[in-house]
This record gives sequence, structure tokens and C-alpha cells, in this order.
Amino acid sequence: MSKDLEWMSKHAKEMERYSGKWVALKADKGVIASGNSVREVMDIAKKKGVEDPLVTKIPRKDEAYI
Repeated sequence: MSKDLEWMSKHAKEMERYSGKWVALKADKGVIASGNSVREVMDIAKKKGVEDPLVTKIPRKDEAYI
């Protein structure tokens, strides 16, 4: 498991506040950006100097995640 995925797993409760949003994160920085699209979070991450974050959508409680 990557360090980024491991961080996300350890902080699952914290990630709930991003329900329904896309997030960009790095294990050494935590959540770098959140937004409504991949492009939005990648643009924010790039402006913050992070080139290769893990980007994923945090599902809503009423949404299936496959």
C-alpha cells in the first residue's frame, strides 16, 4: 500500500468531511486540496507546488464506491 493510501486509511474519519468531493493529498502533507472536480484539485495542488498527489473522490454516505 502506498504511503498516501495508508495515510488516507488512518484518517478515514477526518476524510468524511470531504464527502462528495474530490481531494488531493500527500502522506507528508495531508489533504492539499478539495473541490468538485479533478481539474480543480489538481490546479490547487500545482499552485501549492505539489506535482504528484493522490487524487480521489470521497463518496457520500448514500453513494456506492466501486
